[in-house]
Amino acid sequence: MPDSFTAPVSRRRFVAVTAVATGLALAGGCALPPVDDEPDPLLALAAAAARDARELAAADASHGDDAPRLRGIADARRIHAERLSAEIGASEAEPTDTADAPGPGDGVPAVCPPIGEVRERLREDARRAREVAVDSRGYRSELAASVSAACTTAVEVVLA
Repeated sequence: MPDSFTAPVSRRRFVAVTAVATGLALAGGCALPPVDDEPDPLLALAAAAARDARELAAADASHGDDAPRLRGIADARRIHAERLSAEIGASEAEPTDTADAPGPGDGVPAVCPPIGEVRERLREDARRAREVAVDSRGYRSELAASVSAACTTAVEVVLA
């Protein structure tokens, strides 16, 4: 009996096995989900809502008759931040792009901006939320649309 036994492989069998192996490799590669390198669009909305909630809650007598309305908007924006963070998920709840929004533990006291700046910020937040709503699906789209509608209402009705 020989030391090594080699079975003869026909060319047809070799080509068939090679074709099947190549097909499986290609099918496996096609089944992979696409890589999404873009950050979650809700992160920016959550960061803006948290910033607004913190700063608008600091409205004082210098804002005159607008102070109670600003604090009401702050409450709504706090709820937006909570809901957006919950939707993003616990692992990504902390916004990564917070350069323009210092956190409460940064030692910087929150200061409510002038009413004109508040209106501009809310308009910009409404625009961004509207874009996210159009680009998203399902509950995420509904949530972003709700944020957009609330920001628009705050500017056009509450602060009018």
